[in-house]
Amino acid sequence: MSKHEKHGEHEQAEKKQEVSQPEQPCSTEAEQETPAAEQKPDYYDRYVRLSADFENFRKRTEREKASFLAYGKKEFAEKLLPSYEVLLRQLVEMDKKEEEGQMSAELKAVKTGLKMVFGEMEKAFKAEGIEHMDVLDKPYDPATQEVVAMIPSSGDQDGLVLQEVQMGFTMDGKVLRPARVIVGQHAED
Repeated sequence: MSKHEKHGEHEQAEKKQEVSQPEQPCSTEAEQETPAAEQKPDYYDRYVRLSADFENFRKRTEREKASFLAYGKKEFAEKLLPSYEVLLRQLVEMDKKEEEGQMSAELKAVKTGLKMVFGEMEKAFKAEGIEHMDVLDKPYDPATQEVVAMIPSSGDQDGLVLQEVQMGFTMDGKVLRPARVIVGQHAED
């Protein structure tokens, strides 16, 4: 037998030995087994997460509900503003006629009825946070007013609101409807 043949037999013997020996596991039994707590779902953790999700959902729906109510209130108020403005302007005109002595007894009775209706509207508007903007003889504010026209004026009235064409209103401190105004502009000589 040559040296080469002996070497080949030796390799075959080693291979047989390797096959006959059982393979050793790479990890120990302790590493393969996971604790019982990790195998079971963590119900408490799920409960906490679900509870937090529900609380977030509840808060979001409350905010949305308040937002929808505010939007509906705003829409309804915008529809009532023209009637309110007409009543107010008519009462001012009736006051002028009464001062001039041009009002009959029947018209005075109508005026009294209009004042009662107007008073109820004012109560409802105040309860909802709706207020008329006082803009006359004040500086023009682009955030709350729209300029309809500019008319020549004296130097001390430059930039002031001289006339209110359409009343402006706020609701809870925010502009509900901007005032439409005529602003004075100093004419340079």
